[in-house]
Amino acid sequence: MSKWIDICLVRETGHFISQLKHLGSPSEYTMIFQRAMLDWYEKNRRGYVWRAQADPYKILVAEIMLQQTNADKVEPVYANFVKQYPNINALMQSDLQTVKAVLRPLGLEYRAARLKNIAEKLVVEHGGEVPSTEEALLVLPGIGRYVANAVLCFAYSRRVALVDVNVIRLYDRVFGFRSHKNRPRDDGEVWEFASKMLPEANFKEYNLALLDFTARICALKRPNCTGCPLTGICLCYTKGALTNGN
Repeated sequence: MSKWIDICLVRETGHFISQLKHLGSPSEYTMIFQRAMLDWYEKNRRGYVWRAQADPYKILVAEIMLQQTNADKVEPVYANFVKQYPNINALMQSDLQTVKAVLRPLGLEYRAARLKNIAEKLVVEHGGEVPSTEEALLVLPGIGRYVANAVLCFAYSRRVALVDVNVIRLYDRVFGFRSHKNRPRDDGEVWEFASKMLPEANFKEYNLALLDFTARICALKRPNCTGCPLTGICLCYTKGALTNGN
């Protein structure tokens, strides 16, 4: 990890490490970041109903609904959905138009067919169970690495990273780690960096902390730097690059 943090800091600004010498070695920045995220999350976590779930099916449903959609908007729709379709078999046997009606408040109508297709594939090919491997999850309709890892982490307690545009933005702002690919969320180096940032324990809480922190503090526009516990190690804050909400 020391190597990765050192690379990303030097790449953006050669003097940033020297400004932070009082914090110790680059690996200590990682521990400071992890501890700050977990401490912040303990006091500020969002209590969405799907986070109390252990059922892989219901976690998978939540992750599909959360794609490109505000979590606050998802919560009432999710509660209604899992009440009507409490398991994979119920969803497989459902009427597509009814599923569309339940999901209509979220927009992105294609999700109804996607969920039904996933349910049918799970029943036919997996005995009605959600797979517990990334390889098997990735062949399900419309499932990418983020959703696959979210299911593995939150349903099966696997130590895997989550990478979306918000997490990418956070690592860029704090550490200067930036992808130069057209689609950073598909950049293997970004996923490797995020994986190396995971703590050995409490990785589930850490992943949730990143999601909540990027929604409430390190937002795309008008980040709340005055309420941020990372100002002591944040590259963008140190450079004054967030004064205009960039």
